[in-house]
Amino acid sequence: MPDFNLLHYPTLDRQESLQRQWRSGLAGVFVGVAVAGSAVAWWSWQTEQLQQTRQSVQAQWVERKRQTDLRQQQRQQDQSVQQQLTQLSLLQSRQQAWLLLQSSVMEEAQGQGLRLQRLQVEAGRVEIQGQAPSAQVMSDAAQRLSDRWGQPLHLLSLEALPASEAASKGVSFVWQGTWPGLTEAVVQTHKARP
Repeated sequence: MPDFNLLHYPTLDRQESLQRQWRSGLAGVFVGVAVAGSAVAWWSWQTEQLQQTRQSVQAQWVERKRQTDLRQQQRQQDQSVQQQLTQLSLLQSRQQAWLLLQSSVMEEAQGQGLRLQRLQVEAGRVEIQGQAPSAQVMSDAAQRLSDRWGQPLHLLSLEALPASEAASKGVSFVWQGTWPGLTEAVVQTHKARP
């Protein structure tokens, strides 16, 4: 028969074993809850950090996009202003060329006794209509203007004036030339003249 120990009862053994199991189970639960709580807190902190980083990056992106849009609008405005300046410059150079063309024709007319009736520029061509004391004077004036402009003037029409319109013999003429060539030549001639 096994030794009988009063301090060691089988039911007491079971109770102690059960208590140890409960204590170790409760300790495991507490440790598990603590580890799970720490993991949840860590994930929450990480999520918050990522959210802040995302918001910061998104704010930077929005600011860069705004700056890019502003630069693009500024470029478009600059291009528009540049186009306007180019058009104004072209208009100014054409106006100067027109004034020089007109002044050179008037100068030649006054020097040779020509009477101009019409000076018209349209569709890339210039047309001059007037009267001259003679065909020779008209021809010399046309040659001088052609030489001055570097562009030939073509005679479109030449008619003798009726005796009732002129005290002396005279001719009515119409000259025609190309406008772009005249524009460049008039500007160059004007610069070359003292």
